[in-house]
Amino acid sequence: MQRPEPTEAEICAWCMRYLEQELKLPAKRIDPTAKFARLGMDSAMSVFMLAGLEDWLGMELEADAVFAHPSIAELARYIMQRRAGGATSQPG
Repeated sequence: MQRPEPTEAEICAWCMRYLEQELKLPAKRIDPTAKFARLGMDSAMSVFMLAGLEDWLGMELEADAVFAHPSIAELARYIMQRRAGGATSQPG
């Protein structure tokens, strides 16, 4: 039995848990609309986060996805659009 596709909210929650662990921040201090750089995420961390997302979602993401969609909310929206087949690699 195949597991259901994650929702945008579930992708946001995954990213928030990842950043909570990696940045040692309480979840309440992670604003999903804040830019990743403002939260303290560096380029190496973005590569590892994308790899984790790819494993969890079973899909390949562009290496620059975090830079093109620089917040949890934007990245989750982009991933949902990609899964639906309607997104380009550039932000809208």
